[in-house]
Amino acid sequence: MGAPNYTPGAAAPAGPVRLGTEPADPFELLRDWLPANDDPVRPLSTLATVDAEGLPNARTVLQSALLDDAVTIHTDAHSRKAAEIAAHPKAALVIPFPQVSRQIVLRGAIARSTPEEETLAYQRRSRYLQVLAWQNTVETAQLPEEMRQQLWGDFDAQHRTLTAPESWAGYALRPSEIIFWEGTSDAPSRRAVYQRAGSGWVILHLPG
Repeated sequence: MGAPNYTPGAAAPAGPVRLGTEPADPFELLRDWLPANDDPVRPLSTLATVDAEGLPNARTVLQSALLDDAVTIHTDAHSRKAAEIAAHPKAALVIPFPQVSRQIVLRGAIARSTPEEETLAYQRRSRYLQVLAWQNTVETAQLPEEMRQQLWGDFDAQHRTLTAPESWAGYALRPSEIIFWEGTSDAPSRRAVYQRAGSGWVILHLPG
């Protein structure tokens, strides 16, 4: 079955576009920096939300796909992050690529993605992550390790083909601000900050 690749920045952006030559549309740059949607190795990202008291929460998730106007992540519909998104539907997502000295930060509104997108994202997950979506429950987490291993093995053997559980939920972050950071060995790092302005974007260049 094989464990998932959780190495930070494992899905390295291959795009050649450097800051200073970036396009007017940030989604063109996102398509250049992010791996293709059908790449099975997804970038590890940090999703930030706020709880009912306004206290920030952050956790590691996989960036799933790039849509025409959003990026998506997927999680359990009963998770704390899902509850926080429902109560305060705004979030930030940080996608680092340390091995090539790049980072993307997206901030904006977040909402459930379409059922079609959720199904496609599940189909693209590794076998390990497909099984995990079924097994990653509070009840299972409270069991001893041997029992968790037994449950996992039995479920995996009995379900050779899997569809997404009802708890599988996708969320689309539609950014109002996108920050691209790039570092080099021979010049100061800097950021290209895209801020939404009406139907277009304003670009600012700031120090790194």
